[in-house]
Amino acid sequence: MKKGHKETRNTKQKKLILDCMKGAGGAHMTAEEIYDRIRGEHQQISIATVYRNLRMLEANGTIRKIYVADDSLSYYEMSDASSPHSHHHLICRECGAILDFEADLLENLEKLIETTKKFKIEDHRVVFYGICEKCQKNKRK
Repeated sequence: MKKGHKETRNTKQKKLILDCMKGAGGAHMTAEEIYDRIRGEHQQISIATVYRNLRMLEANGTIRKIYVADDSLSYYEMSDASSPHSHHHLICRECGAILDFEADLLENLEKLIETTKKFKIEDHRVVFYGICEKCQKNKRK
C-alpha cells in the first residue's frame, strides 16, 4: 500500500468518527457505539480502526476520554480546545447516564497546588457518582 493512500484513508476514517460524534449532539459515546453507527451507514471500517483513531484523536486533543470506572467501558466526547478541563461528569449508578456539570470547581485548588508545590497542572478529571433525577423518581414509584 502506498504511504499517501494510507494517510488519506486514515483522514477519511477520522472524519467519519468525528462526524459521528458531532452528529450525536454532544452525547458521550463508547467506541462500540461509534463503530455501530458508522457501520450502520454501510461504511467499511473495523472496530480496531475505530479504537486506533480514537487514540490518535485523544492524543492530539480533538476528543477526550471519560474515565467512568476501572471496570467499565470508556466513553468519548468532543474536546473543547479553549479549555483543557472545562467540565466534570456526573455518573448515575442506576442507569449509567453520563451528565456534564459545566462549572470548573477546582480552579482555586489548582492555583494553590501550583503555588505551594511548584507543580504545573495540565489537566484533571472529576467524576461524581450518584443517582440521576429520573432514576430517583423511578425508585419513588
